[in-house]
Amino acid sequence: MPPIARPTAPRPIARFLARTLLVVALPAAVAPMTARDGAGEHDAPAQGGPPVWPSSLDEPTSAELLGHLPEGVAKRKFLLDCTGCHQLSARVAYPEGRARTAAEWETIVQRMLRYGGARGRFPVIHSDRDAATTGAWLARHLPPVRPARRELASRGARRLRVPPASSWSVAEFALPEPGDLAHDVALDGEGRVIVTGMFTHRMYLLDPTTGRFTDVAIPVPNANPRAVEVDGAGRWWVALGAPARVAVYDPAWAGMHEAWRSFETGMYPHSVALAPDGAAWFNGHFTRDPALIGRVDLAARRVDSAALAPHPTLAADPGGPIPYEIRVAPDGVVWTSELHGNRLVAYDPRTRRSWAVAMPEPHSGPRRFDVDGDGVLWVPAYAANALLRYDPRRGKLERVALPIPDAVPYVARVDRASGDVWVGTSAADVVLRYAPRAGTFEAYPLPSRGAMVRHLAVDPRTRDVWLAYGASPGIAARVARLRLAR
Repeated sequence: MPPIARPTAPRPIARFLARTLLVVALPAAVAPMTARDGAGEHDAPAQGGPPVWPSSLDEPTSAELLGHLPEGVAKRKFLLDCTGCHQLSARVAYPEGRARTAAEWETIVQRMLRYGGARGRFPVIHSDRDAATTGAWLARHLPPVRPARRELASRGARRLRVPPASSWSVAEFALPEPGDLAHDVALDGEGRVIVTGMFTHRMYLLDPTTGRFTDVAIPVPNANPRAVEVDGAGRWWVALGAPARVAVYDPAWAGMHEAWRSFETGMYPHSVALAPDGAAWFNGHFTRDPALIGRVDLAARRVDSAALAPHPTLAADPGGPIPYEIRVAPDGVVWTSELHGNRLVAYDPRTRRSWAVAMPEPHSGPRRFDVDGDGVLWVPAYAANALLRYDPRRGKLERVALPIPDAVPYVARVDRASGDVWVGTSAADVVLRYAPRAGTFEAYPLPSRGAMVRHLAVDPRTRDVWLAYGASPGIAARVARLRLAR
């Protein structure tokens, strides 16, 4: 692979984010770690950042509201364009209990396009998104009065079981800053929870036994941490989106300048994945012609890049295929998903060959997938409301429909001990557990309305499932622990 080029296009993106999204600049030196109390609920206004909304379980879920929109390509593209950062909640759709007009919806979509349109600086919306058409479509199909929760409670669910309340529990931990974004979670070797504070540019370390957070400053201005993985030596690998860097933190050097090392990537790194050889891989969120991934070799202090199989149409489209998740299979093959490109894309570092696997339905939106111990990919099809199983050895792709209509699956993670697949939903305020051998689902309702699960991690020691609620704007920032009775 060639050495990575120095950043070109990502720098305007970084400046734009620093002005519009990112609210608190950290000093360019490692600050001492401080402890904060994370217990309880905090719905007070945040110090800057997006709005913080109170939530009520009496409100209909986003999934229930989405159920009023007609199925088809228009709905799938709407889900991909307009629900990736926040839910279509009752608060969004029914201010003061009334439905928005077509003109009001058009104004909202125009604002979204100014921020995330395909020709803008953070291009995450399809290039053909039209504000007037979208506004008229929403006004035509959403009920004129906000539906009561009970009106939608009887919507059918297939192959679904909710375990007895005595067999599981959910505890929520509020971040110190309500307006922060807990974008990702990971576990260290002692069972502490590592959280990315995306809007405050810091990392958090949560002690679940005390409910207290410890701040870990990042020595990069406007660090924008969005993804974290922990390697076998206990080091944190963190994707810093806006600065276009991947950073490595060694807790053994905590409080010292040597604790952090960071590497220029030449692109906006969306996600990070660890390889069996000790290297880390990342993907370029806005790369398209070609779409790029990169590799960080910590020992050699070297960053290389590799081009992926070009998308047949979106490589030349202003929005691009939107590279999303990245994972490394047991055989060393690097896999990525394309949110708009509707593909899984593989890269073999040994042969430098790349190839793609198309999704079975158009505009499915393969999002945050995982790879199990046998090399099988478990893919949440975000806009198709399905869990996909892809076996690269057999070239077989299977579709498992989710048991809750319009749940909108965001992330899938495999429990390596049991083989079960945990699925965090974006719209249903529910976490699902799928048992592949039985072909059955269990549902675990979450205690907050607006619990958009953007990331999750399974603790290999306790089997606890840790969730990062990631709506922005949305409810006050928090993470949650789902614990099964033992």
